[in-house]
Amino acid sequence: MKLLTSNGRELEVREVFTGRKVASLPATELEHAHRAGYEPDGEYLIGRDPREMMREELEAMGHEPMSPMEAIRAKCLDCCAGSAYEVRCCVAMACPSWPFRTGKNPWRAPASEAQREASRRNAAKMHAASSDTVKITGASDEPSEGGTC
Repeated sequence: MKLLTSNGRELEVREVFTGRKVASLPATELEHAHRAGYEPDGEYLIGRDPREMMREELEAMGHEPMSPMEAIRAKCLDCCAGSAYEVRCCVAMACPSWPFRTGKNPWRAPASEAQREASRRNAAKMHAASSDTVKITGASDEPSEGGTC
């Protein structure tokens, strides 16, 4: 069975290995569990450490690159059955994600006028650099010394 992610990527539904004893798994299933994000820890399988996984492994599991704020927002949407309105109206004030549910960090100080001006200058420089065009001339673009090609 296959599922589609929010960006249209197709994912295969994976078997869940939670609660399965390591000793009960043949080598092929243990390898399958490893690809699905599990690792042995004594008698049972546990989730692998994502810090020790490659980007390709995480993407194969269905995870997409995103910022921590995007991840918190996605979890809030998951908790509220996908309803942005319900996320906005959330009354679970004791939840550690509650202040971040709208996708903004309320603890971050607003940018000063100097920081905004520096950002404007950097954006202008980047825009100017990207709009500069370089003309590459070839043999057919330049007149020859003898007047003929």
